[in-house]
Amino acid sequence: MLYILAIICIALMILSLMLLFLGLPGNWIILGLAALWTLVSGTAFGWEFFLPLIGLALAGEAAEFLAGHFGARRFGASGKGSAGGMVGALAGGLVCAPLFFGLGALLGAMAGGFIGCFVVEKGRGAKGAAAARAAFGATLGRFGGFVVKLGIGIGIIWTAAPRIWESIA
Repeated sequence: MLYILAIICIALMILSLMLLFLGLPGNWIILGLAALWTLVSGTAFGWEFFLPLIGLALAGEAAEFLAGHFGARRFGASGKGSAGGMVGALAGGLVCAPLFFGLGALLGAMAGGFIGCFVVEKGRGAKGAAAARAAFGATLGRFGGFVVKLGIGIGIIWTAAPRIWESIA
């Protein structure tokens, strides 16, 4: 029975990774599943296991947040334009989440980040090309942050899944 539960837990971890595409906290759910496994199986992974993974999940959140900001700044956005990109990404992700079976959240966040930064930069008097360049930087940074966060999620699964499987052997 424990084998079946282990397979289900690992499968849920992999499915939780897909939640990142929806703008949901997939990495935190993966960590929650690992913690749940310790309760279900009676195996204690301990803080030496969880603390580095929690640190990685926090780093993923920071990377996603900061990459959009620094991407926008690198391509010429002002601080306000960068903030507009972050607000636009959040709004776009929320508005578009129901589209394309939830994958609209990622597309909406990218488009919203672009639009938010572009509108703020245009409002500050930037020429169209300069505002578009800054908005492109915000979008590129946001995508880069997402890729880092996805990679961290894969790393968390790569670390947790073998420990789960070993705990039943």
